[in-house]
Amino acid sequence: MKGFSQHLFWDTDSDQVSLDTHQVWLAKRVLEKGGWSDWSLLLRLLGKDQLREAVKGIRCLEKKALSFACVALDLDKTQLRCYIPTHCQSTHWSY
Repeated sequence: MKGFSQHLFWDTDSDQVSLDTHQVWLAKRVLEKGGWSDWSLLLRLLGKDQLREAVKGIRCLEKKALSFACVALDLDKTQLRCYIPTHCQSTHWSY
């Protein structure tokens, strides 16, 4: 993938990443590990609507990245697949 920071592809061959088939993976990677230039490029390539749909499909996302995505894409966090309300998270030890 040309134009994106190379550190985003530390574990994969960037030539094997396709924007058509790896939108969700790339959106997650850019949100969690990318910079502003990576975000701007992804937004330009996909468009806001398509990127919004890709972000909705992410299974797990860091809290800071989730918050940024909601603000940047005008999403409610409850629309995201990765959102789990705090009261629904199980705890290991209940006292």
